[in-house]
Amino acid sequence: MRKLKDPHFCCDEHRKKGASKSARALREAEDLYGFGSTISTSKPEDKSERRAGFGGIIFVGVIIVVLLLGLSRVSTNSPAPRAVSPLPDNPHNNSAGFGQTIANLIQDRTSGTLREDFRSGFSNWDGLKSVGSDWTLQAGQVRPASLRLWKPSSSLSNYELEFLGQIDHKSMDWAFRAADLHNYYATKLVITRPGALPNAGLVRFVVLDGRERERVELPLPLTLESGVDYRVRVSVRGNRFLTSVNGQLISSWMDSRISRGGVGFFSEDGESSMLKWVSVSERDSFLARIASHFSLITFPTAAVPAR
Repeated sequence: MRKLKDPHFCCDEHRKKGASKSARALREAEDLYGFGSTISTSKPEDKSERRAGFGGIIFVGVIIVVLLLGLSRVSTNSPAPRAVSPLPDNPHNNSAGFGQTIANLIQDRTSGTLREDFRSGFSNWDGLKSVGSDWTLQAGQVRPASLRLWKPSSSLSNYELEFLGQIDHKSMDWAFRAADLHNYYATKLVITRPGALPNAGLVRFVVLDGRERERVELPLPLTLESGVDYRVRVSVRGNRFLTSVNGQLISSWMDSRISRGGVGFFSEDGESSMLKWVSVSERDSFLARIASHFSLITFPTAAVPAR
């Protein structure tokens, strides 16, 4: 009867003594008897299980945030005029996977994205000359002249610059990693000659302490036209800079002399261009890093039967 009642201890007194033994004695008893529900022991939790549980909490939290952002987007829809969106208007493709969908939604709503459509004039732009003395604004389009820097972007380091503009005469010019008006990287998209054949070139140089250095001119396998919209995207990450026009990569180069600074636009003598909107997406923000991680997550989906 005693064995049926308690297969491990002969009496209650021995059970109490066993429960009060040292951790070493308890481990030895567990090895010998294989404790079940008869003795309550505080076993150290597994760190990997704890990390996995914490990761699950983060995942659920991010899902809730994404759902709230989606609901806020629906609730704030109105027929009022919208500012020009500098981000691609492509719908979220379901074939990209659940993780990519979450990444797109987070990226659309991230506070690390700056937008400018010049509806408020040039109040956010700094230059050597007074505001409005050389830049002109007409029908929502800006014609740059002397270099002006976008103040909200001045403290950034790694980001993606995107803008929509036209070459009016000869070239379209911009600056990035501009620490100030005397230290920046500059790029020019140039129409080298008229005609339907490839007639484009790219010019890049560095300005340090107000002096231009190392101007490089490269031919491009493109045909550019005056008065045509071109969507330019510049990826600035570490010491590598990538430039694309209408989704086509045209330049990749490296330099490490300027580590931080914003974006700007200018036109040199004999050149003119029109600028419609500008976007800068920061790549060091917390939400941007979450978006990049979620874009790598894929979930298995059921195969579509062939017809």
